[in-house]
Amino acid sequence: MTRLRHLAPLLVLALLAVVFGVLNPAFVTPENARNILFQASVLLVASCGATFVILMGSIDLSVGAVATLAGVVAALLVPSLGYGSIFVATLVGFAIGTINGLLYVYLRIPSILVTLGVGTSLTGVILFLSDGGSIPIRDARYIAVTQYEFIAYLPMIVVFAILVYALCVLIGERTRFGRMTLAIGSDEETAKLVGVSVDYVKVQAFALSGALCGLCGALLASRLGTATGTMGDFLMLETITAVVVGGTAIAGGIGGVARTLLGVLVVAMLSNGMNILAVHPYLQTIIKGCVILLAVIATSRSLSARNLS
Repeated sequence: MTRLRHLAPLLVLALLAVVFGVLNPAFVTPENARNILFQASVLLVASCGATFVILMGSIDLSVGAVATLAGVVAALLVPSLGYGSIFVATLVGFAIGTINGLLYVYLRIPSILVTLGVGTSLTGVILFLSDGGSIPIRDARYIAVTQYEFIAYLPMIVVFAILVYALCVLIGERTRFGRMTLAIGSDEETAKLVGVSVDYVKVQAFALSGALCGLCGALLASRLGTATGTMGDFLMLETITAVVVGGTAIAGGIGGVARTLLGVLVVAMLSNGMNILAVHPYLQTIIKGCVILLAVIATSRSLSARNLS
């Protein structure tokens, strides 16, 4: 039964590919596969960081706002810093993530409220910096960071995403920090008793999530060739969906970054397929919400079964 739950995202992925391919042959073209990889790559970078937060039993609702702000900052700095704007955008995300973690830990405010408040505040900063409009990027070299293909249908943004994913899997499975995030999600009080610095790990997790959202925003601006005040809005819902569908329990303690990849591919393929079939955007949101609900139910049952065993 446990093996079946682990294989569920892969089975869903195969089912989506068959259904969308039958309903619209354009879904199975190389060009569309490239589009899916583009969308999945941006989402994967943000979802890797979000996984560590959710693994602890916390939540980060500011991911979209952080990515958008970082993308706007990157677009503003490209003329003067070039590629260096990616580094600055990552630092912006890291700083905001650290603030999220500190507010959550030291003010004892639930993470969902902290990150919602910070994200809302960032929206005002974004509108101020962008003057409510878009910021075009005219540096072809910066755009090529994500769109250049050294292998046909394999854009550079995919390489970035794979490297980030591999690094985060390594962190999650081979470092003390990764093991401690899982321990906190499993039983925070027990983790404290065995000497885990819970507050410090929580701040680290939010800082890492923020840094990857910052990187995600810089890459998204490069991919779009412009930065807008709403370009990262989709990330708030889709990162949570991807992480939970991949098999990380929304309550924490089960899962990890390694599982997030399949969840990201499921979400990217679902979004792409619904767009190709011209499904109404509002209906798409309803469907994604239902996917989250089903995934939460499945992981909750896994958690209950583990506690009873």
